[in-house]
Amino acid sequence: MKKDLNAKLSRGALRTLDAFSGAMMDLLRTKPLMSISVNELCERSSYPRATFYNYFDDRDDLLTYCWTALSGKSRIGDLQSAEPERRVDLALDMMADMLEDNAALLKEVLEHNPVDGPMFASLRAFIAERSRDLMRTCVDRERHALPAELIADHYANTLMLVLDWSYLRGHTLTRPELHDYVHALLEGVERPKPRTAL
Repeated sequence: MKKDLNAKLSRGALRTLDAFSGAMMDLLRTKPLMSISVNELCERSSYPRATFYNYFDDRDDLLTYCWTALSGKSRIGDLQSAEPERRVDLALDMMADMLEDNAALLKEVLEHNPVDGPMFASLRAFIAERSRDLMRTCVDRERHALPAELIADHYANTLMLVLDWSYLRGHTLTRPELHDYVHALLEGVERPKPRTAL
């Protein structure tokens, strides 16, 4: 049975998780994700395979945990208490902060993992999921004629598109430019037309 990583964890469990995630990040700095094995992760972290499988299903499961750990250090939080018109900007800032806080790591990892490869696909999927989670909690349901889930997905996809363009694809944008790009792409949604029968 896998440990519940969402439950309160003991110091020993946290130490184990840190060792495995540290090993993964160290290895990603030197080689592609696809050439990293569970055995190598266990050797690097000084834990047996059985311990690895107590926590993770496979290498990709560990990678997802690594993104979660990095986002936890970057203060990605709740947006429900924010003013509705500021929520997109706050979500964008939270995700951009996570990428900027880890810019040196991502730069090193990019040297060995192509931006269109599985490692960055995992990062993109994580950012997209977190963006969706953030936006689903704060869509102003009274403001839009379309279903809230659809609006939240559209906002999250737009955030991911601009973050990917700037941080992973090398089109450097300033923070104000990030916001301008997102709002330009969301213009039709941010100024919704009056409700009509669909």
